[in-house]
Amino acid sequence: MKKINLMLALAASALLFSCNNNGGSVTIPSPKTQGYWILGEGSFGVDNSTLYYYDLSTQTATNRFETANPEAVLGNTANDMKVYGSKLYVAVDMSNKVVVLNASTGEILQEIDMGTEDGLRREPRNVTYAAGKVYVSLYSGQVARIDTTTFAVDYTPYGGSFTACEGIVAVGEHTLVVANSGQGTGKTVTLYDVATFSSKGDITVPTNPCELAVADDQTVYLATWTVYDATFTPIAPAALHKLDLTQKTYTTLEGVEVQRLAINGQILYGVNTAYDESYKMTSTLVKLDLRSGDKTEMLSEEGVSYNGVNVNPLNGYVYVSKVEADYKTSTILPFDEKGNALTPVTGVGNAANTVAFVNKLQ
Repeated sequence: MKKINLMLALAASALLFSCNNNGGSVTIPSPKTQGYWILGEGSFGVDNSTLYYYDLSTQTATNRFETANPEAVLGNTANDMKVYGSKLYVAVDMSNKVVVLNASTGEILQEIDMGTEDGLRREPRNVTYAAGKVYVSLYSGQVARIDTTTFAVDYTPYGGSFTACEGIVAVGEHTLVVANSGQGTGKTVTLYDVATFSSKGDITVPTNPCELAVADDQTVYLATWTVYDATFTPIAPAALHKLDLTQKTYTTLEGVEVQRLAINGQILYGVNTAYDESYKMTSTLVKLDLRSGDKTEMLSEEGVSYNGVNVNPLNGYVYVSKVEADYKTSTILPFDEKGNALTPVTGVGNAANTVAFVNKLQ
């Protein structure tokens, strides 16, 4: 294996320093970020989700979705999105559809209805991809698999009840991991084999598993969200856990309260919005070195919600989706790879929750 890796490294070096027939050097294309999409979930029960685009060359944010699709609406409660290849996939929960768009222009290519189980909408929640397919977690407790060419869709078997799947990630090209929140009462994470699209069993975890992220060593991390009683009194705070997919066990990383996750290499970024007895919000952004365990609080604000955090794999830049107390007015808070705050991007839609990057070869 070491010999094979060495040969690959030498071959790559040869490519990087190769010459053309005229004796000049050959430029090897490398990916560069053109800009990023900003998804806004909008108001629950209303068709006012938004999709803005921030162009890095002009440093401006525009409602590119509206421009590209003047007669269309994105839908009701857009929850997540991912860029895969040349397409952008958006899970629109209460509209029960996945919207597929051209990742550059924002033009709608297809709207895929997620159908029903027991007469109820399946409700798409989160998106990932592996081995040429796109996968979507569903509130029905299933996973949808979308063909990226034909947009044909199939589903894992229905288990007889809605287990409220939330986060979904792909580990390499071989395993899917799905969090079953149970609307705050769930206690399992399900593993699926990508090749067969079948279950590999569950991992029992603490209550309310919601968000997942994968480190560069293919270790999966899980955020369980705050658990409340009937009077909205918190009885268990948000927490972070490290999953062992082989042994089907978990380890809690003490003292790390996060709800949304993003990982770059071995650095985890997490945001959390907590409420006191008067329902006042306090939101935090933390940085956690997964090797040393060192934790740094990068940001803390009162009266706002941190709806999401995303990291650009090309440069390590971090983007926090901040929403004001009106749960509409949105700002993107960017940080460079060293944690230095960059200029905020304002006026970017309705209750922003996700950033997705458009990276192209140059």
